[in-house]
Amino acid sequence: MRKKTTDEGRQEKGMNNQLEQELNWLRQRVTELEQAKEAPQKNEKKYHDLVESLPDVIYLVDEHGIVTYINPAIETTLGYTPAEVIGHHFTEFVYQEDLPLIKEGFQQILSGHVITNEYRCLTKLGEIRWMRTASRPTFKRNRVVGAQGMLMNITEQKLAAASLRESERRYRSIFESTTDALLIFNLDGVIVAANPTAYTMYGYQENELIGLHAKKIIHPDYFHGFSNFRRNVDERGRFYIDSINLRKDGSQFHIEMHGTSFTYHGKQHLLSVIRDVTERVKAENALRDSKWKIESLHKTARLLEACDSDEEVYRLTVKAAEEILELSMCTLDVVEGNKLVVKATSSNLPPEASKPIDLDIGLAGKTYRTGKTTVFGSMDEVLGARPTREDFKSGISAPIGGIGVFQAASKTQDAFTEEDARLLELLLGHTAEAVKRIHLQNKLKEQAIRDPLTGVYNRYYLNELLAQESARSKRYDRPIAFLMIDIDRFKEINDRFGHQMGDRVLRETAKLLEEQVRDSDIVVRYGGDEFLIILPETIDEIDALKERIHKEVARYGDILKPLDFPITLSIGSAYWNPDDSNALETILAEADRQMYKAKRLQEQENQLR
Repeated sequence: MRKKTTDEGRQEKGMNNQLEQELNWLRQRVTELEQAKEAPQKNEKKYHDLVESLPDVIYLVDEHGIVTYINPAIETTLGYTPAEVIGHHFTEFVYQEDLPLIKEGFQQILSGHVITNEYRCLTKLGEIRWMRTASRPTFKRNRVVGAQGMLMNITEQKLAAASLRESERRYRSIFESTTDALLIFNLDGVIVAANPTAYTMYGYQENELIGLHAKKIIHPDYFHGFSNFRRNVDERGRFYIDSINLRKDGSQFHIEMHGTSFTYHGKQHLLSVIRDVTERVKAENALRDSKWKIESLHKTARLLEACDSDEEVYRLTVKAAEEILELSMCTLDVVEGNKLVVKATSSNLPPEASKPIDLDIGLAGKTYRTGKTTVFGSMDEVLGARPTREDFKSGISAPIGGIGVFQAASKTQDAFTEEDARLLELLLGHTAEAVKRIHLQNKLKEQAIRDPLTGVYNRYYLNELLAQESARSKRYDRPIAFLMIDIDRFKEINDRFGHQMGDRVLRETAKLLEEQVRDSDIVVRYGGDEFLIILPETIDEIDALKERIHKEVARYGDILKPLDFPITLSIGSAYWNPDDSNALETILAEADRQMYKAKRLQEQENQLR
């Protein structure tokens, strides 16, 4: 045998190595092929597990719209289990009004289109949910055989968007309708928004203000105010200034401006609320010439703020008009019913100089109806004037808010000026505010001490009432009687006939008690169905009063239908004398015991019937 050369040996070794590599590659491919047989099953399981765990709804429908698959997310979204959805037409779960949109979209999918839609679905409980869907066709052998897609619950986003739109609508409504000018500046001082009042105030056409710098509408002597505006808003969050602004035609007008930081379209801006105060400034300049009068009127305003009654306000107003405004003959009339009735007159004018008049006649009635002040230099200027004296030649007639009318007269013509009218209006403005304050305070006090259901005094006011009456009793050495009254079978009334009937019984009882007692007697709602009557200077009349109350309450049967049993009251009484060592609380407790004693007797009588 021929011996192999070195080169041949190398060649054979190389071929063996190549063959080994090819065998290894072949083994690897065999392994891969074997693994590949298992891969589709594993991948399909991974895909299935992934879809099943997604928080959004994944679905498949066939070409007829029947749901063939839906993942468990449908249960948290609409309340249905997958089994309750699969096999049903997808439109069964769509809100009725959105069906045309959904059917049209499904037809587009069957035509091969990919679509997105937003529509409403109904939950298992019938609630509406907003959904966003992304759907695409499914194919088999190049033919559309259905659709697949994903549903996302966007109800919260829809509600938030609706709330935002409503908020923006309200903001825009306020912005457009306010009687003050509203301007929104960016931080460079450029106007980015203005309301209709602003265009009217500054004399520009719509949209002409947008893009203008603040210096175009602010007088040069006041332009530093905008710098202060920004600085104050940055430091304090708000700003106020009196300034002079410029209209489009260059004319000047006085304004007061309130400003604040404002988020507009997601960025910080400056909001300014501007009020034209030109007329007010003119009036103030004119009034400055009468410094003493103004200062005196301010002092009067403070005095009016301290008044506790309407009568005190009226007297102080007439006194100020006489001493400060030098209106020597004046009257203050207040509306009562359909008439103006005199409440105060100047010192040299007797009360009979002003007589009650109808609201629909004369200058005073017109002043009240129109709310406008009239200055007349001659009676001939006033149509239908009815002066109460023949020597009245000129005068002023001014409204007092919605309360009444103030009138001043003179025996000479042209005795009054517009300045007199303005000063009087200033005084009467304080008068009206003082009266309104007093009425509000009285109303709030009444609400605090009155039972809202029955209108009689409440338990919270009882201690004050007892203190007042005991002090008066000691001062005059007179006794006080107490009646403690309870409505029998009141719980049965509530249980059988309802709380509305119970409330009606309470109201009628309170009304009855107030009708049977004197003006000086006091009715208090003591508890749920208990009333207390405080009777100053009373002892002998107690039994007669009880009898009247029992007799009157017997008429309830005709009033409080459909009650099928008569209403009765259990009444207990007790007395207190100034020299009595017992506390009032002890006397009330005794009246309470007597009341319960009477109640037991009444219950025994009811059982015997």
